[in-house]
Amino acid sequence: METAAPPIVTSDSNLYITTDELKPYVSEPSKNYKEDYNQLIKAGTVYISIISSIEIPLICLAIYAVYSLIKLHHSAPVFVINLLASDLIQIVCMLLFTSPSMWTISLTTMMWTSYTGFYFMTCIAIERYVLISHPVWHRSQRSVKCFVCTSLTGWLLPFILIIIFLLLLSFDIIPDFILIEILFYMPLIFYAVIIVCFVGSCRSLSHSISLTPVKKQLVLAPLFFVLMSYTFLILPINILLIVRNNNTSSLFRFTGVLYLLNPLVDCLLYVFMRSDAENIIRTPHCCSRLKRVETEMGQTTSTDVQR
Repeated sequence: METAAPPIVTSDSNLYITTDELKPYVSEPSKNYKEDYNQLIKAGTVYISIISSIEIPLICLAIYAVYSLIKLHHSAPVFVINLLASDLIQIVCMLLFTSPSMWTISLTTMMWTSYTGFYFMTCIAIERYVLISHPVWHRSQRSVKCFVCTSLTGWLLPFILIIIFLLLLSFDIIPDFILIEILFYMPLIFYAVIIVCFVGSCRSLSHSISLTPVKKQLVLAPLFFVLMSYTFLILPINILLIVRNNNTSSLFRFTGVLYLLNPLVDCLLYVFMRSDAENIIRTPHCCSRLKRVETEMGQTTSTDVQR
């Protein structure tokens, strides 16, 4: 007699998803993937509610602030706005994880917005690299049509790929574990592009003699910020999903918490879009310089007293 499969626990101990509600996986490795996805939401309903209540107002405020820069300075931080919009949708999907009836659609939407966010983070890195390495070409190709086409591609392409992925998964055209393996390895491609852009930008800035050190930091700051965010908040959970070690459930919960903090950190990109960003970056240097001067004055005073 065939026994029923045990329920799979999701984000809350009272919420269960039985294996009958999900498409049965064919191969043994693919069973680990279901467990991995359940580990993504082990942070708990309380934590998700708290972090969402903080992130949603901040992201809405950041979107409004970045949009106001377009009217004030006639600039177009379009990719930052799109990134924040994808983060906002992703946070709403996090809240839907607490409802068993909405688990599938919320997971699908979260996958879509996650890859949309990866796309726009890569676009920010590429745009910054082109701005630094090829400023003349960047100025000539900077148009509304280009931004609109790139933004639409960022939203439509991941959506189409996710739909194709689900169809292939449903009809068993390609083995499940191969499809999910591709899904988990794709973020590494975005990460590689961001690293290449960062290294290329650093090399270009090292040969520049017309920019002051503070100006160089200001130009490179958004790209460095995107790289650090991707490295420490997004990449850890992706690596654990690829490794699929059964003894890393606590690591899955920890890296899941880091991943959920990514939308909150993305709001800080607004700082680097401000016209007074140079003053913000210069402030720590001024404070350290003032502290160094005070220390030197104190040492001079103590030397005079000893004399």
